[in-house]
Amino acid sequence: MIPHLGYVAVAVIAAVFGLDLYATWAIWREPDLTGAQKGVQSALVWLLPLLGAILCINVVRAMNREPAPRSNFTTSE
Repeated sequence: MIPHLGYVAVAVIAAVFGLDLYATWAIWREPDLTGAQKGVQSALVWLLPLLGAILCINVVRAMNREPAPRSNFTTSE
């Protein structure tokens, strides 16, 4: 057995745990979510550690994104 495989596994687990912590923090600091929404998203993060965290981080980022300004440019035909 490769002796460094244990270190790699610990590093991967630590990285996923850190991502889950960050996602949970991002969810709970979002003022536009209700308490129930925050609870459901947090459960999703911890039940599906990598996929749930990525999904919830993207949702929170999309909520904070400024809408793209409409262009007043009209095309001439």
